[in-house]
Amino acid sequence: MGGTHTKEYVQDPKLTQLLMESQKQNAELHAEFLKLVERIKSQGIEDKIESFEDLERLDKVAADALIKLAIKTKPLQMEGRNYGFYGTTSTGKSTIINALLGEAVAAVGSGETTIKVQSYPGRNFTLHDMPGRNDETSYFSMQHISAWKGLTGRFVVIRATLKEMSKVFRLLDELSLKYDIIVNKLDAVILEERESFKEKIRKEVSDLGLKGVENIWFVSAKNPDQFPDWLKLVDTLTK
Repeated sequence: MGGTHTKEYVQDPKLTQLLMESQKQNAELHAEFLKLVERIKSQGIEDKIESFEDLERLDKVAADALIKLAIKTKPLQMEGRNYGFYGTTSTGKSTIINALLGEAVAAVGSGETTIKVQSYPGRNFTLHDMPGRNDETSYFSMQHISAWKGLTGRFVVIRATLKEMSKVFRLLDELSLKYDIIVNKLDAVILEERESFKEKIRKEVSDLGLKGVENIWFVSAKNPDQFPDWLKLVDTLTK
C-alpha cells in the first residue's frame, strides 16, 4: 500500500481541446486572473493561502475580484449529458463512478489523488472525475470554473460529514451552481444509528447555510442494491 502518492491520469483529448478553446474564449478574464495571482505573489502571502477563506482574510480585494471573474467566465460547451464528481479519495468517489458505469474504469487505491479531470463515457452520459482536494485554490483557474459551469450536474461525495468538502461547497454556492450530495458507505454506519446519521447530515446542510443543494443521496457504492437512493441517483443521470 505504501505512503500517499499522486496518480496523474491521461486526460480525455476531447476535453483537453474543449478546455483550450475555453481558455481562448475567456482569454481576457484569464489575463485578469493572472494579474491577481501576481498581486498575491508580490505581497509574499502565496504560501499562506490554502483556501479561499485564507485569501479573503489576507486580501479581501483579490478574493472579491476572483469571484467576479469566476462569475463572468463562460461555461465550457460540452456535448451530451456531463456529470462531475468531487470528493477526496477516502469517500469512494471512483467506486461510485465504476458502479454507475457497470465496469471498473476509474482507478481505486489508497492515497491516490486525481490531479486532472478524467472522463468516462457511459451509454447516455459522461462522468468526469474532478480533482479531489477540498481546496478552492486548486480549482481557481478560468479553465476549471468554465468546466464546472458547463456540466449538466455536479455531485459532491462525502463519507461522514460535509466538512470533508466544505470549501468546495462554498465555491459552488459563490458561483450559484446547483449540486447533489452523495453520502457514500452508508453500510458502514451501524443500523440503529443510520436515521440519526442522516439527520446529522441534513442539519449540517442547514447549519452551513448551503444554497445549491438539490438532493442528498445516502448510498453504498460497493453494495448498490442495499439502499433505495441508489436507483433514484441513477435515474437522475438519465432524466
